Amino acid sequence: MGAVKAINKLSDMVDKVCSVILVVLIGGMVLATSMQIICRVFFSALSWSEEITRYLLVWSTFIGAGCVYKKGGHISVTVIQDLLPKKLRKAAQVLVHLLCGAFFVIAVYYGFKYMGRQGTQLSAALRIPMRYMYMAIPVGSGVMLLHAINAIALIFVEKKVAEQ
Repeated sequence: MGAVKAINKLSDMVDKVCSVILVVLIGGMVLATSMQIICRVFFSALSWSEEITRYLLVWSTFIGAGCVYKKGGHISVTVIQDLLPKKLRKAAQVLVHLLCGAFFVIAVYYGFKYMGRQGTQLSAALRIPMRYMYMAIPVGSGVMLLHAINAIALIFVEKKVAEQ
């Protein structure tokens, strides 16, 4: 029970941090795009704004996917699960989170591999090492893996509480 509480607390903390980061990333996208519009109309276009907006979008996508996974907000088809008896429904939910977790493990592994392989390149306008951009894949997938582990743990705790 203590391990489940620790995982849940860590998952909640990571979710809060990711939510703050997400607000900052989206704010940065709005700021960079607004600056580009103003500069394009009144001065000359910025050479870097589209690139930074693209990279902020990539990071916000992976970080945001973790926040949405934590809250169970991703689209899902639950018709079959809803037809199952309660015990089988819980087993199906665990299976879904296990499959998602397996995908996240693969995404973390290949994300790090891809980051290592392509990370020495520099971005065109900003000259930022691309490893920082590709790092979004393993970081976002790792966050989702943590949330999947937490979801599975909470299903088992809920089951034990219901049995008592």
